[in-house]
Amino acid sequence: MKVLVSFTLITFMTLLTGGLTAKPAERGVAIVVDPLTWDNCKKSIENYSSSIKADGLNPIILVDRWGVPDSIRTNLYKLYKEKNLEGAVFIGDIPVPMIRNAQHLTTAFKMDQRRPWDRSSVPSDRFYDDFDLKFEYLKRDSVFTNYYYYNLAADSPHRIECEIYSARIKPPLVPGKDKYTLIGEFLDKAAAEKLQKRVINSLTYFSGHGYNSNCLVSRVDERLSLTEQFKTFSDGKGTLNFIDFTFDDFVKHRLMSELSREDLDLAILHHHGSEDAQLLNGSSLTNMPNRWIDMTKKFFRGKIRGSSDTTASKQYYIDNYNVPASWVENAFNPDFIKRDSLDDASLDISIPDMYGYKPGARVILFDACFNGSFHLEDYISGHYIFNSGKTVVVKANSVNTLQDTWTNQLVGILDFGVSVGNWAKGQMTLESHLIGDPTYRYASSHSASKELAGIDSKIVNEKFNEKLWRGNIKSSVPELKSLSMKMLYNMGKITTDELLTIQTGDKSPVVRMQAFYLINKRYNPNVVKSLKAGLYDNYELIRRMSAKEASTNLSPELLEDIFKVRYSPGTSKRVEFQLKSACESYGKDEALAAFSKYADTGKDQWYINRGQERKMLEYILGRTEKEMAELLDPAIAARNKRFTITALRNLNNVAYLDTLFRFLRESDDNELRATLAEAFAWYTNSWKKHEIVKALSEQLKIEKDNNVKSEITRTIYRLQD
Repeated sequence: MKVLVSFTLITFMTLLTGGLTAKPAERGVAIVVDPLTWDNCKKSIENYSSSIKADGLNPIILVDRWGVPDSIRTNLYKLYKEKNLEGAVFIGDIPVPMIRNAQHLTTAFKMDQRRPWDRSSVPSDRFYDDFDLKFEYLKRDSVFTNYYYYNLAADSPHRIECEIYSARIKPPLVPGKDKYTLIGEFLDKAAAEKLQKRVINSLTYFSGHGYNSNCLVSRVDERLSLTEQFKTFSDGKGTLNFIDFTFDDFVKHRLMSELSREDLDLAILHHHGSEDAQLLNGSSLTNMPNRWIDMTKKFFRGKIRGSSDTTASKQYYIDNYNVPASWVENAFNPDFIKRDSLDDASLDISIPDMYGYKPGARVILFDACFNGSFHLEDYISGHYIFNSGKTVVVKANSVNTLQDTWTNQLVGILDFGVSVGNWAKGQMTLESHLIGDPTYRYASSHSASKELAGIDSKIVNEKFNEKLWRGNIKSSVPELKSLSMKMLYNMGKITTDELLTIQTGDKSPVVRMQAFYLINKRYNPNVVKSLKAGLYDNYELIRRMSAKEASTNLSPELLEDIFKVRYSPGTSKRVEFQLKSACESYGKDEALAAFSKYADTGKDQWYINRGQERKMLEYILGRTEKEMAELLDPAIAARNKRFTITALRNLNNVAYLDTLFRFLRESDDNELRATLAEAFAWYTNSWKKHEIVKALSEQLKIEKDNNVKSEITRTIYRLQD
């Protein structure tokens, strides 16, 4: 049952100078605050509200007296309809919607929902800012009482298209300060930073260990795109720095020093992460033999410490690695334990490193898992804004995230004077969140440009103005052209034929990438053509995203291109990584035939070496064939079948659809049948999508199990969306 709540509504409608009544601002921003935070931080909240007012927006303070997500959402929607609400800021202990049955709206989260709900649900403010999504209330957590669990309804839209932006201002644990002091200090800092009207002149991007297969081609091409996206760099000015984890054995010291520069405007961080750490370095890269030996000894010490039988573990390494006994000694020597612990801690940035730290970058994008877990008592990205440094807003993820995403999509519109919130609302997934002040915006570097004047307002007030965006699509500014394409796409006023022409003909890599992205948002007759062209584009990100999408589309028209590109010596590491799963997801006979044509050619040593991979490919294809056949074997354990079925969410294999459809019809294990129905929901990009919808629709007519019926319904809605 949904409970209605009352709010205290306070609207600031007076000018700071003279107290005269002013005309309400054109666009509204809701400041949602819990009662205790309001009582303790009222002066700072009013100061922050005034800074929003001074920026031409209408701040509306909502003091939530009950703290129920449904009521907050209802009031935000009312403000959106009546007060032209463009965004919301959640300050303090605002309820956290924990979303279930919506993992497909994340980029990577795939946890078994039979696990504890606080871990297997996705903390997401899409509940508040995407009004089209439909949710079913489940319960409130009895331990974490600020968590409210919701199912994404089966008949909900299954795409995220935020009507407003949102951000959290929720402090982590900082020694010596209570949360109200932290909130007040941050709000005053955010208000002060707005007065600076900074132009973007300095940007740093970072790549951590293991990210995007350590592919330097991806980072070289990222520099190319950033140079296009920001005027100062395209003019040959400003500072565009890149730091790679290979620069130092312990790169965190370099990175933290760089991020603390007060003249740094924007930072983009690509690395792995957790709730309490940014994972930066792996094992050292060195050409010194003594360093190899030291690292090997440290590896053995770590393994021995974690073993149940330390004596047997030591002997195992002596026997199997042919090393002297001295190499496996000292595992429990206090001096070595301390040294190893310090080395491990130096690999990453963890929460204690943030105590007293003062970052200088005003905006930081965390392209990492879990760094934005705002629902927890402590989380690392929060430490970047709650300090005396200059950072006012970060974008981070509440759960894990996919590496191969377009992190920098339209990031150049920040250079037009667009607020971080209005930029971010078009790039959101279920797990991505802004933390800090979403209304922060840089001054425009294009102040003399008439076509770029007032873009921040036009994104909100002119979002359905076809004439405006159709005119802007002719712009010579790549990021404006890309934004215009997206605005036209959102209103259904640009065809995939037109987008394909842009993808295959425009000289700008970011414009081609935007066209590719829009073509592949929904399945259409141009998808395969787009993927085929993308596999050969000269921009690495387009090639990589084409490889990723091709590995789930699996059209026969893509088969030879996939094998040809994968086994080409010039293919970059991450593209090859994505195409590997594609090669392994076709039927056995056609895959091996393509392998023979493009890999096992015997032309020169490169292809001779590739030909040796045939046995492994045969093994993988044969194993898949066996596992699919075992689905219909009653003697095979259910847990084995579950693994085969859940793997389909990543692989989207269509070579054995007949077997899968038969299992859905005939199996007496309803739990597994529901799991299969759910797995089919991930086939949004498959060339067999319509065949899957037809089979599921036929099954729905005769299905008797309610859980299976619900999953089939959910999947049909998603595949048809």
